[in-house]
Formats: sequence, C-alpha cells, structure tokens
Amino acid sequence: MKDKVVIITGANKGIGKEAAKEIAKLGAKVYMACRNLDSAYEARDEIIKETNNQNVFVKHIDLASVNSIIKFAESFNSEETKLDVLINNAGLWTKTKKLTDINVEQTFAVNVLGHQLLTELLIDKLKNGAPSRIINVASHFAGGLDIDDINFDKRKYNETLAYKQTKQANRMLTREWARRLDSDNISVYSLTPGFIPETELFREQNAFGKMLLKVFALIEGRTIAEGADTIVWLASSENLNGKNGGFFNKRKEEKCKFYNPYDEKRLWDKCEEYLNKINSAVVQ
Repeated sequence: MKDKVVIITGANKGIGKEAAKEIAKLGAKVYMACRNLDSAYEARDEIIKETNNQNVFVKHIDLASVNSIIKFAESFNSEETKLDVLINNAGLWTKTKKLTDINVEQTFAVNVLGHQLLTELLIDKLKNGAPSRIINVASHFAGGLDIDDINFDKRKYNETLAYKQTKQANRMLTREWARRLDSDNISVYSLTPGFIPETELFREQNAFGKMLLKVFALIEGRTIAEGADTIVWLASSENLNGKNGGFFNKRKEEKCKFYNPYDEKRLWDKCEEYLNKINSAVVQ
C-alpha cells in the first residue's frame, strides 16, 4: 500500500489499532483518528517501533461531536490531496441513554451518524484517490432498527438494542453509499470482525454480563488479530471476491438479511434529516 493514504477511526485500541499496525506494515500513510489522545499516541509509538513506518499520525476526533468531526475533516483536507481508504471502525456500547449536540442518541451518533458526516466531509478526497474504498465495521450482532425511533423516544431504552440497531444501520448505509458512489469509482464494504472478548467495547458490562461473555468467547470468540484481518484485507487486496456494497466475514461475502433498497434510502434520508439541523451555532 505504498503511497496510499488511510484513515482509521478508533485506532488507539483493539481491532482498530491492529488494523492500523498491519496497514502500516504494508507501507501506507496512516492517520489514526481517535478521541483519547494519550492512548492514541502510545499506540502510534508502538506501531512505528514495530513497523518502522514513520508515516503514522494521530488526529483527534470525537464522533459524538459535530464540531470535532468538522475540525478533523478540515485539518485532514488541508494537509492531504487525496484519501485512498477510509475505515469507519470506532464504536460505542453504553448503558445510559444520552443525547448529543444535535439531539441524537449517543450510540447511534457515534456508530452511525458521526461516520456518516465524516464520510461526507471526506468525499472529495476519496474522489481524488479513486479507485478508493470506504470500509464500515459492522457486526453479525445486528437488528431491531426502528428508523422512526432511532432515539428510543417511543421504546424503552435498551443498551443491547441500541448497539444492535447501529450495526444494522452500518450494513444498510454501506449499500446506499455503494449505489451513490459507484460512478465515482469508490467502493464501499461492510464487515463483521466477529465476537472479540478482549475489546474495550464491553467495558460497561456488569459482572453477570462479563461472565456470559467469557462463556460465549469459548464458543465463538476471535482474537484481535483475527478480527482485524478482514479489515486489512478489504483495505489492501487488489482483487476482492465480492460485490460493491457487500457484507464480509472472514474474507468472504455473506448474504445480508437486511437488504432492502427502500429502507436503505429511508435510513439515509433520516440521517440527512439530523445532519441538516447542523447550523453555524453548532460549528463555531
């Protein structure tokens, strides 16, 4: 991937960090887009030491904050002429319902809407890098999306369902992006990294929940390296065996049970409805 420019959100820990390391090994210029700068710089130093690739950089981004996303994009766009691969990896699972600065439930804001806005702000650089790629880290653990009740105003908030609906949304928006960008020679893929018990994603689980996770890990668990493998493959392989907009697991495309062009367009429009509420008072 020499001469390629790659952005990875949530690259300071877990599969994001592993993917950043493996992509750096391939010679790419890597931007680690992270909320926690202390752990991001620590991870960057580790990656540079292991890969001997000096072109690894840290930039701050908080995907729950519109202002932060815009600042990140402005900084990147001022420094680089192109973007070859955007990896939307960062994710959140939280026990408490909280609304962000544009009144979106935080899990959805981080896992879906933040990446939607970030991708839109980087589209021109992706077009400059074409043939380029967008990779959305989704999950098999997906479902229960109510496009008309993203914020759980009508339903009782449930942390598991809040997370699952975002992963369904990731898969659906991937196909809508693929349709919209096909003529621009930008490919868009989603994937499941599998169940990775070592990830920080489950840090808010109670003792019983953590015990269940340990049991499940014995049956279905993957290592961080195994989880990151398909991300790296989608980012770097010259010949991908799968179609644009596809959902992948272990380097193979799988049929997605959420395929529905009508709902994918409706979800896109709902996201745009939220993003269109951004005004000058938010971004100043």
